[in-house]
Amino acid sequence: MDLLHNIRSYRARQRKKQPYRRTVFNTISCIIRGYGLGADFLKLSNHPEDFLSDERMGRAKNKAKMMLEIPPFSLVSREEYWLVMTILAKLDNPYLAFARSPEEMLLSVPLYESNPSLGSEHLLRYHFETLLLCQRAKEELADLEKRSGNSGGTVGPGKDMEGYRGEPSHLNDLLERIKRLQTFIANVENTRF
Repeated sequence: MDLLHNIRSYRARQRKKQPYRRTVFNTISCIIRGYGLGADFLKLSNHPEDFLSDERMGRAKNKAKMMLEIPPFSLVSREEYWLVMTILAKLDNPYLAFARSPEEMLLSVPLYESNPSLGSEHLLRYHFETLLLCQRAKEELADLEKRSGNSGGTVGPGKDMEGYRGEPSHLNDLLERIKRLQTFIANVENTRF
């Protein structure tokens, strides 16, 4: 009797409805169609890191995430299918499913390499450029604090800067940069969802 009961309960669990999840293929095909991408996009995907310049790092603003309507299913032509499969092979990473623009598809690789543990709420809310700049800001902040001898994470004009042998103007520039980086990181990480 136990065997019959186990078989019935197993079959009942299999019949439960599962929520539909959009596939990465569907997401990428919608981006390709929405932005009119062609085979020339593959040339950009060879060097995704070049897409994020040092000039953008200097500006460090929260960039708005584009909203792209992704239908449950997509029909693609043979050329689009080939392009989607090539992009999936080149840029394969878990963050690609959260991309909503060609720029985000390219930035998903360096973002995943810099921080593979980002939550879906951050990936859905922030543009990948903002998240990548935040990761780079954390690295730069750690380096600046290490160079300045400030390991407490707080910066102030009265803070002792042992080991820093620079002119007062350089010290003020360093403190200003540390404050800007801390503010940028706090704006990205402390947002309520």
